[in-house]
Amino acid sequence: MTDSTRRRFLRSATAASATAALAGLAGCAGVLSDEGQTTPIEYTLPEAAESVEVKMGPDGSNRNDPEIVHIEVGGTVTWTNASRNHSATAYAPENDFPRRIPEDAASWDTGVLLDKGESASHTFETPGVYDYYCTPHEPLGMVGTVVVGDPDPADQPGLKPPRDDRAGGSAAKLETLNAKVRSGLEK
Repeated sequence: MTDSTRRRFLRSATAASATAALAGLAGCAGVLSDEGQTTPIEYTLPEAAESVEVKMGPDGSNRNDPEIVHIEVGGTVTWTNASRNHSATAYAPENDFPRRIPEDAASWDTGVLLDKGESASHTFETPGVYDYYCTPHEPLGMVGTVVVGDPDPADQPGLKPPRDDRAGGSAAKLETLNAKVRSGLEK
């Protein structure tokens, strides 16, 4: 990689990270009304399903579609690589990150899926809120949330504010997802 190519890559990664962070913060702030008051995010969780598919990197992007899924206890999430080099990895000590999954829950790591159409699954046996990230693209805010069952939002590690040292846009994106999930669980 030449110095010029490396600089273009770093500028591109920095711009994408800043954009993701600003988008995430805008989502956390809610909507400003004419009276200058902030209206909180209103979000309805999808109905809990027995199984759900998440597309990783649709349209060549660094995002999950959908970013939030809701499954029944014992349900399965299948992550399918829609473009290139993505993973679904639990925020857990077993994966060298602080816990953002329930205390008694099994951790998972799909590994980086290299081929388009390649997939990996995980079955969730413990109710709660689970946050996960894409190993190569976490700094760009490629994170997602799995809600299992109908958990009480109190004391969910996945709903606590992320550490300030989270890379790039991931902290802002986690805050946005947290706000949506809290809203959906509190209805």
